[in-house]
Amino acid sequence: MKRLYVLLINALLVITGCTRSVETQVPAFKAKQFQADTVDLRAAAKNKVAFVSIWSIFCGPCLAELPEVQAVYAHYKSNPQVSFVTLALNTEEELTRFSSPASDSSDVYRKAFKHSKLTDFSFPVLIGTRSPYQIENGSARLTDTKAADELKQLFTFNAIPVTRIYDRQGKLLFEDSDAETSTKRLRIHRTNLIRTIDSLLTL
Repeated sequence: MKRLYVLLINALLVITGCTRSVETQVPAFKAKQFQADTVDLRAAAKNKVAFVSIWSIFCGPCLAELPEVQAVYAHYKSNPQVSFVTLALNTEEELTRFSSPASDSSDVYRKAFKHSKLTDFSFPVLIGTRSPYQIENGSARLTDTKAADELKQLFTFNAIPVTRIYDRQGKLLFEDSDAETSTKRLRIHRTNLIRTIDSLLTL
């Protein structure tokens, strides 16, 4: 099952002004990290194996994958040879409402968090300053196709979630953009990510 959030992705392709060709090197990209300072992605990934995942609060397959992303992050967070970053197509306020236990349980953002089945949310997230979404009648609708312009025009992808792994030279060696929502397949996905990173760490 492909991650075909077609309306969202078509809009995001307009947002980023990108082509469908995938960049083959870690992009020269800077953005604010959720609850932290600005991150220079290329600098952070220099001479490291780099993990990059692109997702959104309002993407069902993204939410299903987040516990696996968290597990991979936990596996490598103490390893100085691994750079781990995710890019959310959301704002600081949206991520705060998504992750805060103090949020109203009926809040659409908090509902999304519960849907993700996350028990921990500590992996690094780069964010935008404007949201492409508008909340109407308890659901999110994509309304602002220019909201992610500040995220630069460097990331090229056809669907989310998408995961990429780069080697120590910054070369793209792995990309996964298949949607797997079953527990078994998600665990296989996690295993494949760890195996890929481990293999690159030995080079």
